Amino acid sequence: MKQDQSPESPTRPGGPAALSATPAGGQSVSRLLRAWRARVDRRRIPELRVWGHRAGSRMSQADVARLTGVSEGWYRALETGAPREFSDAFLLRVAEALRLSETETLTLFLGVSGRRPPMSGVHRAGTAVDPATVTLLEHQAPHPAYVSDAAWNIVAANAPMTEWFPFTLGPRPNLMRWALTSAEAREQILGWEDTCARIYLPMLRVASHRAPRNAEIQALIADILAANGTCRRIWAEQHAVVEHPGGHRLRLRLPCHDGVDVQVTSHVLVPAEQPDLRFVVVTRVGEGEVPRAG
Repeated sequence: MKQDQSPESPTRPGGPAALSATPAGGQSVSRLLRAWRARVDRRRIPELRVWGHRAGSRMSQADVARLTGVSEGWYRALETGAPREFSDAFLLRVAEALRLSETETLTLFLGVSGRRPPMSGVHRAGTAVDPATVTLLEHQAPHPAYVSDAAWNIVAANAPMTEWFPFTLGPRPNLMRWALTSAEAREQILGWEDTCARIYLPMLRVASHRAPRNAEIQALIADILAANGTCRRIWAEQHAVVEHPGGHRLRLRLPCHDGVDVQVTSHVLVPAEQPDLRFVVVTRVGEGEVPRAG
């Protein structure tokens, strides 16, 4: 039987020790795992029927071990709170075996490893944005605002955003692809290499490591590097990483402003209900900002 290859190691702050801890007024992840396992009817799982019949409907630790491809002892270590280095792949298999919801999977990861689950490798076409988020987006006018997904596809945009950046009205608009491969972006974003390419490419680098199985992100990076020689050079020579460039400033020269330069700041927020999305508001520098010291 295949053993999970995550090595055992001493407990460290923020690591596996959290599994045995019980939050104030809450339950330890060990207790939750036992409860989640108890609610699964093993008779409804075809893979377990293949391995033979056992009296009773309750799923055992051995059943979970079989479904996740590890030894019974390795899974028991997880459920009893023993300090181990459990891999993300193993925890995802446990979540699948126990039929956990998205929130339960998040709780499992946070309790065991202190981190969120990795993003899915499958892009959900036509990501639905919560109606309340769309309403909030519309209320950002006259400031341009948009919502993008994990691969920077623009899934919602308000009217000022479409006026400033008409590419968002096209089929399946993608911020990174427009900003890093279009001649229009290089003309409209002043100082394009330093203020755009050298910020956005490090963001793509972080995304590629955060979601190595996300085929859409990997394809996006490949397309950008294939299309633009400057991006290939920067990718090869620069090793910076950026997650969210909150407060990032750009100087723009857009047709809707009749050729007048406009300096803007982007503000990146993450909706709690949909943490795989980005809610971005673009404001002109000086509008509602507190002057910086010095």
